[in-house]
Order: sequence, then structure tokens, then C-alpha cells
Amino acid sequence: MVLRYNFILMIMFVLISGCASSGSRLPVISDSEAFKYEKEYLAEYESLKNNFLNPKIIKWVQPSNKKVPCKVYSGVSRNKNITLGENFKMFWDGDCRDGYAYGLGMEFLRDTVSNIDALAIYQKSSAEPQYFIIKYNLDNKTQEGDINNGYYVETIITDEKFNFDINYVSGFMGTLSQPFRLVTYSSPFEDNIFYQKQYPNFSYALSDFSNNEFENRKFQFGMHDKNNTQQGFGFTTLKSGQIGSGEAINGKAIRRVQLPKSYLNKIDQILNEVAQATQKAKDAQKKALRVKKQYINKICKDSVQVTFIDNSKYKAICSEGEDITNLKDKIENKFAQINLQKQQKREQLRQQQQLNAQRQQQQQQQQQAALTDFANSMQELGNTARQAGSRALQNSNSLSYPSVTPLNINPLNRTKIKTCYTVSGIEFCR
Repeated sequence: MVLRYNFILMIMFVLISGCASSGSRLPVISDSEAFKYEKEYLAEYESLKNNFLNPKIIKWVQPSNKKVPCKVYSGVSRNKNITLGENFKMFWDGDCRDGYAYGLGMEFLRDTVSNIDALAIYQKSSAEPQYFIIKYNLDNKTQEGDINNGYYVETIITDEKFNFDINYVSGFMGTLSQPFRLVTYSSPFEDNIFYQKQYPNFSYALSDFSNNEFENRKFQFGMHDKNNTQQGFGFTTLKSGQIGSGEAINGKAIRRVQLPKSYLNKIDQILNEVAQATQKAKDAQKKALRVKKQYINKICKDSVQVTFIDNSKYKAICSEGEDITNLKDKIENKFAQINLQKQQKREQLRQQQQLNAQRQQQQQQQQQAALTDFANSMQELGNTARQAGSRALQNSNSLSYPSVTPLNINPLNRTKIKTCYTVSGIEFCR
């Protein structure tokens, strides 16, 4: 993964160096100018960083389904403590030890607007558990990985009547001590991939269109403010090999420039950070799925029954294979729709190219016809001129031109040289 990003930047270096060496007259900006936007953004971030932090209130909640002391962890927001709600309930299906939850189990959080399941392992009393999977049932969103340290893969499934979609966000999602994100956005149904390093007040963003056959761009990089408006220096590389770099303000390009290599080195560094974070999240996801398998082996037995929630819903995790089969059918149908749309688009492009070729051929034929008409006109004019010249020559043969008789000149008397001509009997001298 890291090598792939370095390869991308290598291509960019070659392209930009090629443009710079081809006699381009674009201004080459200095390092200080290239990084002026980043400097301003980071200064703003440092001054406001504490405002972005939202420290959790550590609370320990007694599960509603446990009769013995068995507190479970609840890190709630300082601005919104959902544990104080009258409809708030927490359930735990694992063991208890020394008054706290212990071992592998699932937390079930229920509230008026919340329906969340969290797979965790409690190892010590009064110590924060290690969370591996958090499922937001009302949002069809699942997080899998090292949740505590911010490295996980988030899967969002949209399953509506006329809209089925799957989107992934993977990488470092930020922590209280590091409130920024290093993430990759992707979808099995999208050819484009997006990489971002996101701060609360700005972001670096690279779009990869390499696999999109209908897109003439290959990569596009830019800096965006907190409103996701492009603000700063960026560049676009085309699949044809051309590259354009410049400055944008409020989402509008204001000038073209040549970027210094130090700026590209910075982008390379950011992309490698995103690549490493994404790979770390995927590795953590694999571990989380292994923990999930252990949990399934633990509860998916006929002897295990619960009454604190509907037992069939509780055991739904045991029959996920059926859900995956249904999901697979929807995925295949979606791919079929996408392939059909691509075929239609290819046909439209083919027809448009054919139409353009016909128009070009017609224009060439019209131009050729005009050239032919012009050549014919010039030929007729030449024929007319030749005919007129022939008639003039014939007429000239019947004319008698005056004779010119030079007079004798004394070569020794040069001061009195005189040249005389006799025309029609009249003498002219000079």
C-alpha cells in the first residue's frame, strides 16, 4: 500500500518536472508561499484545539439485566449525558467479577434515539474495556477494529426501496488527544477512491480517478476549509499525461503556478500517513472479526437464552450467514445495474464519437469542396488569362514598332556624349 502511494507521487514528480523543463512561463512559487495556507490553518487549529476536544465523562452503569453488582463502562459526552435519560437502559450478557463486568461480552445500549450493540472485553475492574465492534442499528453503521485507539473500518449500508449502497471509511478516526483523521473513502460500487487528512478546521484531499474509465482526470489534490471549499494550492493530473497546478480561493481557481518539490514531498508524506493508517485499520478489523467469532461460539448454543431483549434478535448474530446471502444477492443486482449503466454510457460515447467523426468528415469534405472550387476558379482564371495573352500576341504580330537608330558617338569626347533616338521621324536626344 505504501509503495503504491510513492509510485503515485513519482508519476507526479515526473509530470511536473516535465512541465517545468518544457519552457513553461508559469511562475514558480517559493516554499514559504506554497505553505502559507497550511501555516494559517495549523495556527488556527492550535489556537482552537481545546475547543475541538470533547472530553468524555467516565461513568459506570449497572446493567438492567444483572442482579449482582456488575458495572459496565460508559464514556458519555460532557455535552450530552445520555445515561441521565429516563428511557436509558444498558444490558450486558457477559460475566461479572468484583462488582464490574468481566471477560468477553456484548453491551446493549437502548434509549429513545439510540440502539447500539458493542462487543468488548473487560480485563480489569474499573478499567476501560477494549472495544472491537460497535453496531449502530438505527443507522445501519458498523465499526470494526481497534475502537479505543481510533483505528477501524466503518461500514455504512443504505438499504432503501430504490437505493442500495455500501460505503467504507477506513483509517485513523481520531482520538481526544489527536483530533484529526487519516481516512480512505471507498465503495465496491464506485471506481473513485478518496484520501483525506482531516483536521477540524481544514483538510488535505486527494481524489484517485485511475480506475474510472469515463474520467479524463487521474489524480486531483487540493486543500479544503472547514466548509469543504477548496482553498489553497493544488493540482490535477490527466490520464493523457498533462498536469495543471494552481491556487484556488473560495473554490475558484485564480491563477496557475508551478509548485515547489517541497510541497509535493509534503503531499507524499500525508498520503503515506493515510496509507499506513488505512492498513492498520484493516489489520485491526481482522482481529475484531476473530473476537466476534469467539463471541458467536459462546452464545450460539441452544442452552443460551435471554429475556432482557427479544431472544430472536439477540440470536440474530448466529444466523448472519443468511443475512450475508441476502446481502450478496443485492450486491450482485447492484453490480448488474452498474454494468448495464456502463454499457449504456459506453454506447452513448461510441455514438457521440461516431457523430463527431461524421461531423469532422463532413467539415473536411466541405473544406475539400471549397478548395476544389477555388482551384477550379483559379484554373478558369488562368485559362482566361492565357487565352487573352494568346490573342494579344496574335494582334502584336500585325503591328510595326518604331525603329531606333543610335547616332555615331565620338568616344574621345566624353564630355559631349549624346544619345539620340528617332521615333516616327522625330529625333529625341539626351
